Amino acid sequence: MLLPEPGLRIPNMFDAAIEGTFRGLFVHGEDIAQSDPNVQHVLAALGAMELVVVQDLFINETAKFAHVFLPGASFLEKDGTFTNAERRINRVRAVMKPKNGMHEWDIVCRIATAMGYPMRYDHPGQIMDEIAALTPTFAGVSFERLDEVGSIQWPCDDDAPQGTPIMHVDAFTRGLGRFVPTPFVPTDERSTRRYPLILTTGRILSQYNVGAQTRRTANIAWHQEDLLEIHPHDAEDRGITDGDEVTLASRVGRTKLRAKVSDRMPTGVVYTTFHYPVTGANVVTTENSDWATNCPEYKVTAVQVALAHPVIRELDERAVDNVLAAELVD
Repeated sequence: MLLPEPGLRIPNMFDAAIEGTFRGLFVHGEDIAQSDPNVQHVLAALGAMELVVVQDLFINETAKFAHVFLPGASFLEKDGTFTNAERRINRVRAVMKPKNGMHEWDIVCRIATAMGYPMRYDHPGQIMDEIAALTPTFAGVSFERLDEVGSIQWPCDDDAPQGTPIMHVDAFTRGLGRFVPTPFVPTDERSTRRYPLILTTGRILSQYNVGAQTRRTANIAWHQEDLLEIHPHDAEDRGITDGDEVTLASRVGRTKLRAKVSDRMPTGVVYTTFHYPVTGANVVTTENSDWATNCPEYKVTAVQVALAHPVIRELDERAVDNVLAAELVD
């Protein structure tokens, strides 16, 4: 049964878990313990829940908190559809049976049935039929139709039986369009003398998201670790040279990684990826989020960067000075 009030967004789930009012979570194909901001907050929420179920291809950081781990399937083992950002619905066809012996949707059906809600499909095409029956913009989509034409862009209904390659052609779909002013709300996360730099995070081409799959491939030849890119001016101010191990700290946490001195970043801004759990870049990102969508502020975190071993560097410099002094005496 669908409740009249919408459910919680992910950040609200974590807050409620720590408060004790959100007790269980089914995580399907996502590693929230590595990908979500303020990792310590996420780990506290996962540890506070009475039941965490994870269904995935590999044991990941979130799975370490799972009370139950269910096997996932790769795209090569799936028969179904993928819908991309172009609104294009594509068929995918399995080239092999799932190695775990069961389809993901079959596992979900069995859980639902065991919990008192009988759920059964004989074929994933029936799931698509149910989606089409409940979603007006997918009303004309079926496996048979996709097999016939290859792919369809929604909306696909009686008014657009071939799909809709372009949403707005001669006019907007709703009158002259609807424009909603969105007032600018500045972030509470500000740089200070203690945290004077701004950290922004992102991905790199050879790795996907948290790297749970791509780190198991030869792609690591191109990206073997998360690096902190820092402008030469900011690096010089801190006595940092290319390849040094540095500490990256924010108001909520800290981690260590190697520096990459680069003018690709402007002064005052540092950048890193979050593909490797050993680095845990999201240890330093905060739980600040957008007021309307709760989208985390991954791109705006006030941080400080310092040499991880400044004393060693100082001793090395003294040793060099002593050698030079000895040579001058000789």
